[in-house]
Formats: sequence, structure tokens, C-alpha cells
Amino acid sequence: MSASHETQAAVDRTADPLDDPDVDPAVDVGGFDIDALFRREYQPMVRVAFLVLGDRELAEDVVQDAFAHVQERAARLREPGAYLRRCVVNGCNDKLRRRRRADAAVHLLGRVDDSSPDGDHVIDAVRSLSRRRRTAVVLRYYLDWSEVDIAGAMGVRPGTVKALLHQGIDELRKVVER
Repeated sequence: MSASHETQAAVDRTADPLDDPDVDPAVDVGGFDIDALFRREYQPMVRVAFLVLGDRELAEDVVQDAFAHVQERAARLREPGAYLRRCVVNGCNDKLRRRRRADAAVHLLGRVDDSSPDGDHVIDAVRSLSRRRRTAVVLRYYLDWSEVDIAGAMGVRPGTVKALLHQGIDELRKVVER
């Protein structure tokens, strides 16, 4: 085979891995193994989303949507795990905003149910925190993330995370001591 044919053969082999019948696009996406990412991150991300949202179904929806975003952007991602975590945090924040708007609308209509379900005192205390404080506390003390990791996931500076954690813990201490 001539040099030009060898060069063309090399280009053909590396042209597009998704066109290669030996490469499963559901597994090897953008140079990383999405199945391995799913196996490693799905349950921890569902737990985080559940602790932030307080609803298992919503948590699973948020995490599934986050994985869909990762798969859509796989070819451009340098750190798919970090992007996934950011998508989960953003998805939780979106759900909480929608819930808050819906609760406000219901309250304005005078159809608020004053009964609250019995639950664990600490979980109730965590749920009573503001969205940002709750997210920071859950990521720090449940997943043992560093302030830098939390800052990256929340899109804020590490100093903001420190303040949110300090305020959140103070608020929790007051609620739990009652």
C-alpha cells in the first residue's frame, strides 16, 4: 500500500468513533464511559437530590435529566462527573423554585393545608433551611465535599460556601436545641 493510501486508511479509522460498528455509542461517548459514570454516580446523586428536595421521585427525575445533559454534551466535556454534579444541583434548584412558586400560588388562593407530616426532627430542620444553605449543608456534611467542590457545583465562590455553611449550621443548632 502506498503512503497516501496508508494515511487515508489512518484517517478513515479515526474519523468518527460513533460511525464505528465496534463502538457502542451508549457506552463510549465523548471519550469516556457513560455507563461507568452512571454506575458510580447515580445512587449518590439521587441521595443528594433527595436530601435537597425531600422527594424521591423528583430526585430521580433530576438525576436522569442530568445524565441526559451529560450525554448530549459528552464530546465537549472535560470533566463529565463535575458537569453531572453541577446539573444535579441546578436541577434541584429549578425544582425548588417551581415548588416555591406553586406554594405561593396555592397560599394566595387560600388553599393551604396547615397539617404537616410527622418526620424526623433533624430532616425537618434541614428542610427548613433556605435552598442555598440546605444545598451547601447537604453537600458538605452528607457527601463530605470540600468547600471548593461545593462552590463549583453551586456556581459560587468558596467564601460564599463558608458563609452558607456557617449560617446553616447556626440555624440548625437553634432548631435542634429547642
